[in-house]
Amino acid sequence: MCFAKGVPYDQASLRSIMHKRVDDFCDKMGNEPEEAQMEAALDETEEELSEDISEFIEDHIQQNLPESLKESSPLLQEARQEVRRRIQRPSGSACLEVLNLEESIWARALRRFQGILQSIQQRCWDVLTWLWEKVGAFLEAVWSAVKAVCGMLMDMYSSVGQLFGNLIQV
Repeated sequence: MCFAKGVPYDQASLRSIMHKRVDDFCDKMGNEPEEAQMEAALDETEEELSEDISEFIEDHIQQNLPESLKESSPLLQEARQEVRRRIQRPSGSACLEVLNLEESIWARALRRFQGILQSIQQRCWDVLTWLWEKVGAFLEAVWSAVKAVCGMLMDMYSSVGQLFGNLIQV
């Protein structure tokens, strides 16, 4: 976990941590890295970046959520867990690429890093799409229920008017 609980942070601190992950990767690689060493270091870095982003999202939600919602909603907790699961899903991009023997190991590392970042970004977009669908379905259900109650109230208004109108005439 990169973000200490109770310590203020912002996007700049996440950016700094992400840059540190790249520096750590380069330190692990040394001057003449081997392919297997690079793949292992890239996989580890992808996991760390995904965890960092998940922690940032979790902490950001916690800081910006109204107090009344922080611990009271099982649905909210379920959504937070699903966001984390979707962000941390491994990309599997290493298995899909073709090895070009003329390409330097650092060029491959750059290409893989860019692929990792694009994969995590796509996962974030997928999370936003999933959340939008969930929120839309929830709001549609609420709207439908409130609309039904409004319709029943209008019917009741008419019925009460007729009932009391009959009583007043008697």
